[in-house]
Amino acid sequence: MDRLTSHFGISPDLVKDLVLANRILAHYKVLDTFGHISVRCHVKSHSVDEDCYLQATYHAPSLVHTQDIALFSIRTGEPVDPEEKRKGALERHIHAGLYRARPDVQAVLHCHAPMLVTYSILPNMESDTILQPVLHVGSSVGRHIPIYDIADHFGHDTDLLIKTAELGDDLAALFGQDTKMVLMRGHGATIASESNVKDLVHKGIYAVVNATIMRDATLLGAATGSTGILRPLSNGEVEACGDWVSAVHRSWPAWVAELDLGKDESL
Repeated sequence: MDRLTSHFGISPDLVKDLVLANRILAHYKVLDTFGHISVRCHVKSHSVDEDCYLQATYHAPSLVHTQDIALFSIRTGEPVDPEEKRKGALERHIHAGLYRARPDVQAVLHCHAPMLVTYSILPNMESDTILQPVLHVGSSVGRHIPIYDIADHFGHDTDLLIKTAELGDDLAALFGQDTKMVLMRGHGATIASESNVKDLVHKGIYAVVNATIMRDATLLGAATGSTGILRPLSNGEVEACGDWVSAVHRSWPAWVAELDLGKDESL
């Protein structure tokens, strides 16, 4: 982290928050050993003046430390520091592509949470009605949740990973101005925050909670012979919930205290 601060002027607090975000999301099983989260920053130093993002290098989120955070160019998705030789996340272009497409987005999460993958593969349904907000705090991921299928533009012989700038831009094209989460068929989900990395952690945790509740309600309805359809939140209800559902000033300290991460000197 010393070089990020001394050469590029990155706030140590921003780096620490990103490390904590990795650890918290791993604890809550939103991230597995391959997921990742990033945060936007602008770097203006003697050698760099461009929009960038911070992201961990090739490490499992539960093991990320401050020294594992690197600086990447939004323009290219590659390391900004010429001395950076560590391997980056294979799908770092998810982040670069979304930051390019949406200048208002401040943080990006890509995860493989099984509950979200499940909703990405259901057959014979309109994509943006498969998963809907059914919980007030789940409304933070928005009303419109499309599904990205890499096969639509790149055929059926890919490994489904977003490993190039072209693929990153293809995924980002689904993020309209009101879109906060996109499911990825057979792969996972990508979630965006216009606020900060703490808000994004809230969105990630409650995206999975919301999906679990919707699954359980569907199964319970089938088991009890209930008729009709589930009652998701209306557009008006999602809008009315607004920012209060991401009350990170309350939840963030609780997550940190629960995991006792604040006393971890290895951060």
